[in-house]
Amino acid sequence: MQTKKGVTSRYSTLLARDVLQLQTAHMSKKFELAQASMVAEKAASLTNRAIREWEAKQNITRLNPGELLLEEKGKTLILPLLHRELIQKLKDQVSAKAVKRELEILQYEKLKEANPQASLEDLWRLINQSELVLKRGRTGDTMLPEKPLNTRELGPLTRQLAESEIPTEALQPAIDTLVDQWGLRPGQAEGMANLAARIYTRCCPRVEELKPGQLVWLAHGTRKSRHIDSRLFSPVVLTLLTPEEREAPLNTRADFKKHKLRQIERITAEAWMQDGVLTTLDLEWILGISPNLIRELLEQYHEHFGILLPTAGSVLDMGRTLTHKTLVVEMALDGLTTQEIARRIYHTPEAVDNYLRLFDRVLLMCYYQVPVSAMPRITGHSQRLLEEHLNLVKKHFPDTEAMEAYLGKRGIKLEKSS
Repeated sequence: MQTKKGVTSRYSTLLARDVLQLQTAHMSKKFELAQASMVAEKAASLTNRAIREWEAKQNITRLNPGELLLEEKGKTLILPLLHRELIQKLKDQVSAKAVKRELEILQYEKLKEANPQASLEDLWRLINQSELVLKRGRTGDTMLPEKPLNTRELGPLTRQLAESEIPTEALQPAIDTLVDQWGLRPGQAEGMANLAARIYTRCCPRVEELKPGQLVWLAHGTRKSRHIDSRLFSPVVLTLLTPEEREAPLNTRADFKKHKLRQIERITAEAWMQDGVLTTLDLEWILGISPNLIRELLEQYHEHFGILLPTAGSVLDMGRTLTHKTLVVEMALDGLTTQEIARRIYHTPEAVDNYLRLFDRVLLMCYYQVPVSAMPRITGHSQRLLEEHLNLVKKHFPDTEAMEAYLGKRGIKLEKSS
């Protein structure tokens, strides 16, 4: 089954959420190799194989990024939400729908291994609740929680990694191959294997490092980039399913939406606390819901609580969500302090002040009637960004008196033009 090129390209960033690519990118940079160095990729591949073979003898089990840890009938259950070989099929123009269906078959096989009596509906209740047949519910049923998430209530998310977790003797087969077959110096081969091992253990946790209901996901960092760079991705621990949520009934569409909103609220906050942000595509793939539903839930949450959950769309302006720059100015005009705004949009107070200072500059230029065409050169910012601020000026400042009042509150002294 095939799909249109544009549809497949939408899922291309999933291909970057790969440990081997992450290792290759970091080693290429560290050892000053070509960006897609075959040597770096081979060093990573050999190191990963050496670790897996050594740990198999030690009865150590790890999870790959995108694998969900659960317990079923007293047994450890690992369900892949992301699978490297299946995701690679997107390169061959296989539709995302077909890949997801193959992934569901694999998940069901894993569940049956732990619980032979499990049905497909049991799998759906764990990770794909949108497949369940749900009632419409009563008029007035709400999807919103009673109060917003208090991030202080989230448990510790950092994993305790043992020093020198992978001993040199475990990496020796990889080091020897790099020296004998690839011509690397012994010191260089050992350095590359050690770096690859550190990245591997960070991205692939041991079973005992996570709680049931958790997974590690390679999330985009909070630094913005124009290009897909594997080095921008880092592992974050996400709590997809709590014990309470696993037992909670899902009977109506409102129950379903409330459950998904709780998950979005929690995992976006968890990623942010670990210096990562989740894209709409991440949320779609992890939660098994459509982009339209994700957008609806985020907008309802923001409208009700005045809090912008920290997704890539809000933090990095990736996607079609309302930009954080616009929200910062709107909140400031509503009288919120810098600290209050920072808490509501998951930004630092310094970042909030930077957005407000730029708006002040745009408002000053409008006050002094600077031509719009000159503003990009004066500020060093793009026309598109400045248009966001200019639209806010038109919306909130109908005359010069309103501008003077606001700028005066901001401590900016104005000189009347002669």
